Amino acid sequence: MSPHLANAAKQPLASHSALVGLVARKHIETHHPRRADWGLGALLAGFLHDIGKLDPAFQAQLAAGEPPDSPFGAGPRVHEMSWALTHLAFEPAKVRRHLPSTLPWPVVQYAVYWRQHAPINVWESKRFASLSQVCRKAGPWMGSYQGPLAELLAQIQAVTQVALLEVEPDVRVTGEVQTPAYDRDADLAHLSGMPEELKALDKSMCAAIRAALLFADRMISRMGPGEVQDWLHAWLARKILPDLVQAVQEVDDYTTIPGDQFFNQGGLKV
Repeated sequence: MSPHLANAAKQPLASHSALVGLVARKHIETHHPRRADWGLGALLAGFLHDIGKLDPAFQAQLAAGEPPDSPFGAGPRVHEMSWALTHLAFEPAKVRRHLPSTLPWPVVQYAVYWRQHAPINVWESKRFASLSQVCRKAGPWMGSYQGPLAELLAQIQAVTQVALLEVEPDVRVTGEVQTPAYDRDADLAHLSGMPEELKALDKSMCAAIRAALLFADRMISRMGPGEVQDWLHAWLARKILPDLVQAVQEVDDYTTIPGDQFFNQGGLKV
């Protein structure tokens, strides 16, 4: 595994991202069983939600024992860098060929950015206005992400047996890409030709994927690295995760983490 870590629990970044994606998809399959496209969106969002943690500054914070996932001075937060990398590393035309027509790639990118149910700070949605601004604030590492990101995705693919998108060899910044608004209506407002029923479906999809990602990230983050590996080994052996037995409750801060009550007490199926 890569030396990159996901959190203060010392979970390897690849293992954490892999399991978050699998559990997020399982959440969708449990609560929206007829929406396989939403499940795929949750899977990809889970795999990609922490790719900004490849940032050497973040890794140095973890190594120094400082609080993880905190702002880096005037720099962007991890989720902003993760969102930026989804724009830099993947060619939209190629991505579309791998996704069902009912799952727009911007929905996945939106969930990566707005993984919480509300901004962490009241001013956060205005902190970084565009992709170019995030890249400037993140620093020079954003220009050399290809190798580490390709390695990370290869590790995620190996432990999940899910084929992933290939990282493009060159940085792709086309035009002035705006960071997504917390209010999804604002992002869709410029699509005047989009029927209202499709806008409503887009918002429902975003909400479901975000809820699944939030649930999975909070639950997996509290595990020890050994437990994460056990879950992934069980997945590789049997392709089975625990069954969700009730809907996740909305969580509005970083301290409340949904726990085992959402899963069968018997643990993994055999």
